[in-house]
Amino acid sequence: MASKLTCSESYFLSECLYAPFEDLEDTREVTLHTITIGSFIEDPGKADDIDAISSVLRKYLQERGTPYILDIDLDFFSTKNPFKEIYPLVKNLYEKLGDIYYFEKTYTDDPLILKEITQARSEQLDELEKLFNHLQNHRNLKDYDGEKTGRYEAVNLIYEQVIKAYKDTEINWNLIHDAGCTIDDTELPHHVTSPHDLQRLINITFANFLEALPGEPTIVTISRSVEDDYCPMEDIDIIQMSVLNQLIQRIKSSVDIQEDYEKSN
Repeated sequence: MASKLTCSESYFLSECLYAPFEDLEDTREVTLHTITIGSFIEDPGKADDIDAISSVLRKYLQERGTPYILDIDLDFFSTKNPFKEIYPLVKNLYEKLGDIYYFEKTYTDDPLILKEITQARSEQLDELEKLFNHLQNHRNLKDYDGEKTGRYEAVNLIYEQVIKAYKDTEINWNLIHDAGCTIDDTELPHHVTSPHDLQRLINITFANFLEALPGEPTIVTISRSVEDDYCPMEDIDIIQMSVLNQLIQRIKSSVDIQEDYEKSN
């Protein structure tokens, strides 16, 4: 049987959607199991327990030959938060957005509390979206017809700082709102891996993970995550080639590689 590898781009929609539960259709309960690998990135003295990882994987892929899809995101190996660099002439703009988009999560399975939390977050984002849409359409907040809350004052302060640093034609207020929507009680991950650690992460950590798989995947999908700047452009070629090399070395059956993305200079 041939394994199929598909490399493609993935696109991140920077919108925070908090849909009410009653609006969801065909809902079902899903259990997500996570395993952390690449521990040395946080602590050089740590090493992954490959035997333990293999044991966990065998719980869900019990029989050799079980069909499954291995999905790989290349920004696992090196990732950056592109919004950290938004309008750099405004000092710490992303951090300032964090002050008004921050939302403290409550860890509970009480449906009533969850509904209240969802409603509060939805109201927060709706107000901020309205403010930034007004800026995008009218280029100032002079005739804003919404309530002049603390969020209004915070957005107006950001407005004043941005227009001092950039021409009006250079400013996309909706993009600034999109950047804010990536923040709740945390920010997007940001870790551009050094060349040395990158090779160790792929050629040792990832290689050991592949060896721990109970059987070969039927399909491997690879998301490059570079068009949206989550995987550093300067590293994408070496990451993709190194990951493919590891896969080809460890998949014994014939491999059909398809590159489903546009190449450009």
